[in-house]
Amino acid sequence: TGSGKSSIINLFLRFYDFKEEEILIDELPIQHYSKEVLRDKIGLVLQDPFLFHGTVASNIRMYQDITDEEVKQASEFVDAHHFIEQLPQGYDHKVSEKGSTFSSGERQLIAFARTIAANPKILILDEATANIDSQTEEVIQTSLKKMRNGRTTLAIAHRLSTIQDANQIFVLDKGEIVESGTHKELLEKEGLYYKMYQLQAGMMQE
Repeated sequence: TGSGKSSIINLFLRFYDFKEEEILIDELPIQHYSKEVLRDKIGLVLQDPFLFHGTVASNIRMYQDITDEEVKQASEFVDAHHFIEQLPQGYDHKVSEKGSTFSSGERQLIAFARTIAANPKILILDEATANIDSQTEEVIQTSLKKMRNGRTTLAIAHRLSTIQDANQIFVLDKGEIVESGTHKELLEKEGLYYKMYQLQAGMMQE
């Protein structure tokens, strides 16, 4: 908390610009891309996805001009189709403000379908598995693997077990990157990442 994770997301989406250092996408500075292009090509999945008043289909479609079949295909891709089909009105099922009638896992699956429907080139996962319920955790993890395939993915996580297969892990502390490497490399360093991993592993065994 307070280490700068949210600031990184804001920089990627160009909610504010910076003068020192640079972020490169396809070897070009991020400022080369307009904010509209960036936000169109980046899919953001939050810890607490927001669902709007409407239907399941309209929450997946959002502002995009996509067909009912494309909505269904996105849902099938993230394994949300099964539970949606079991709703009284299926994809036309009414959604209350914030999706209060759905479990946290179901809300996240709808958010996944929304993201995939946009076919982003870059995926940002902001603690996407932090608040999921045990009933849908396995489905969520499977869906995330499918979503990450073929996409550059930036995953922000406290639960280190969810990022062990990352190509590169950056450890933030008090606004600075204090360590970087693969899961194996960071464990071998026996630094902050190692201590956090040991702590979490111990808590899981208790």
